Amino acid sequence: MTNKVMVPNKQYEINVDTMALLPFCDEYGKLHTKVLERNRTLCVCGKPKSVITFSCGYYGSSYKGRKDGASHIMGIRSRAPIVISEQLGIFFIPLESPNNDTCIWIAQAHVKQVKATSSDTSDIIFSNDTFISVNQAKSTLEAKIHRASHYRFILELRINEKKTIYEHRFFRP
Repeated sequence: MTNKVMVPNKQYEINVDTMALLPFCDEYGKLHTKVLERNRTLCVCGKPKSVITFSCGYYGSSYKGRKDGASHIMGIRSRAPIVISEQLGIFFIPLESPNNDTCIWIAQAHVKQVKATSSDTSDIIFSNDTFISVNQAKSTLEAKIHRASHYRFILELRINEKKTIYEHRFFRP
């Protein structure tokens, strides 16, 4: 990946090419976000959770609203997957508590495979065949990815069901 550029947080919105948000500290100890996209890597000022929060707002909701929605629909109280945009199919998964500065966020749609490297570490392989190594067991990661996929499925089912009812009611010949 190329094009490492420092971008102010207010100028970066998560998009369909965003694969992961990784926290890192600069040479002064200030926390920033390394953004992995399909074809480039960006460095964004601010914490990964700030990028998530900003992007939720950009697409018309709030982080709290997205978190409450996951809790209501799935009963998930901690480490809930966050919908950034239903229309674009952007769902992000926190790998630990989002309140931790060390929390990595991954895009559910870009996870191609999880490979165990030891009993408590794994590689997450993305849609462009790049990977990151994380300190989590393969089974733990797969459970989080499955939960996000199930959440996405339920939302799509609800939306399609209502769309069908609406179309049947108003567009019948």
